Amino acid sequence: MRQFLEFVLSELRSGRPVVSAVIVSSSGSTPRSTGSRMAVARDGTARGTVGGGPAEAMAQKEAMGVHASQRSTLLELDLTGKQAAEAGMICGGRQEILIEHLPAGPDNVNLFQNLLDDWESGQSKVLITAFAHDSHSASILSRTLDPAALPADLPESLRREVIKRAASSRLPLARSESGVTVLVEPIRSPGTVYIAGAGHVGQATAAVCAFSGFSTVILDDRDDFLTRERLPQASRLHRVQGFENCFNNLEVRPDGFIVILTRGHVHDRTVLTQALQTPARYIGMIGSTKKRDAIYSSLQEDGVPRAELERVHCPIGLSIGADTPEEIAVSIVAELINERART
Repeated sequence: MRQFLEFVLSELRSGRPVVSAVIVSSSGSTPRSTGSRMAVARDGTARGTVGGGPAEAMAQKEAMGVHASQRSTLLELDLTGKQAAEAGMICGGRQEILIEHLPAGPDNVNLFQNLLDDWESGQSKVLITAFAHDSHSASILSRTLDPAALPADLPESLRREVIKRAASSRLPLARSESGVTVLVEPIRSPGTVYIAGAGHVGQATAAVCAFSGFSTVILDDRDDFLTRERLPQASRLHRVQGFENCFNNLEVRPDGFIVILTRGHVHDRTVLTQALQTPARYIGMIGSTKKRDAIYSSLQEDGVPRAELERVHCPIGLSIGADTPEEIAVSIVAELINERART
């Protein structure tokens, strides 16, 4: 989503319109669901995806047509049975894709700048797009971050449901009534995971984190461990002289996750002491209950309140019988996903 927002904003700021393709409805065995987005520039450059394959190719072709006409449309795809087989698709289904024309005006620039700023700061926003449509065309009625700003002539039952769902939904959804559809898209950063320790478990955890949509920052004091060859998926490699003050020059926000996987108890304790001083929503530390109790006791002797230690997940990860670094990484990231899904 970040690349999508940056791409759209860059084009709009340069005075170039963008066409956005977003899945409004999806049924059957389709590769992407409601809310998946792709942006297409006037020269055909694209960012994001609506599923790849023939469906995405058709959406890109339609997007170029919308660039020419400057009129939004609703693309209805029926890729089932024989059509899916002829297109070489393993999966098939039906999709409606809203192909929106986004002019390069100040309103759209401000909207996408606000979305990107909130994404960067870890704040959640809900983008609400209302449009009227028939079987061939779509007319955008409003695009807003404020449910109260929905058009006054929307069906009242639709308005009430959208306002209710906008306040509580974690996943994108669309609702239709009387030829009007409202697409509700919660937009928020997936969170940044700060992994202290670039050993085998840290390496595997970084890979699974990236696969699960997290941004990752890896901290270590060893040059031979902290390399792009070992950690190609990491968003950032953060070299520290020692684990003291290891979060210096890093902005750990309230949507951050700290995962402590260093090579020794002393380093773990050092990192944990600093982690507790951050607003991170999640702090986890690898180790046995015996190790945990020893570190906790030591920190309490230094004046750390017990209530603060209750923030820490230790032993880290879901209990799935993990043994290898890769299995441990899966258990850790599963716990991160579970925590992320709670909001």
